[in-house]
Amino acid sequence: MSASRHIPSRSLLLLLARYLAVAAVVVAFALIARYFGLDDNVRLDPGTRITALDGDTLKSSDTEYRIFGIDAPELFQTCSEANGKAWNCGRAAQARLRALIASQTIDCEPRARDKFGRTVAICSTRSVPDLGETLVREGLAINFSGFAEGPYVDAEADARLAKRGIWRGHFDRPGSWRKAHPRQAD
Repeated sequence: MSASRHIPSRSLLLLLARYLAVAAVVVAFALIARYFGLDDNVRLDPGTRITALDGDTLKSSDTEYRIFGIDAPELFQTCSEANGKAWNCGRAAQARLRALIASQTIDCEPRARDKFGRTVAICSTRSVPDLGETLVREGLAINFSGFAEGPYVDAEADARLAKRGIWRGHFDRPGSWRKAHPRQAD
């Protein structure tokens, strides 16, 4: 006596395949939104622990915010005064960003994610409408494109003309400095 096996009908198999396909599409969209999507606007209140990691990056708990449109000297980067004397422009940029956000509510409007997964955002406080523009205008960061385009071309031209910050002497563009001084693996 042979045991009879129950074989699902073709329509049941097609229905199951459709459900699996829909589930796969939903999972794919969820992953895309998670890794490539933008966060909602963020408000960081003064009670929140916020750190200026360097001159263009803020950190709140486990989230890093890269300030949109700027590139500040790296933390250990030095620049030269007009007379050749070195100064720590990377630390100066970090200190200025720290001062701009001290005891302030910070509002960040996400624009993108960078290759490190950081939220790239335009950030402001009540007294500073655009942290990026302020740092560029004060000569402690450059317009991100560094040349004739980008959001802060006018602010950079103003800082250069007034010889503020890094423009008062010689400096390597932060991108060039990073290439010459690659990060060591942790």
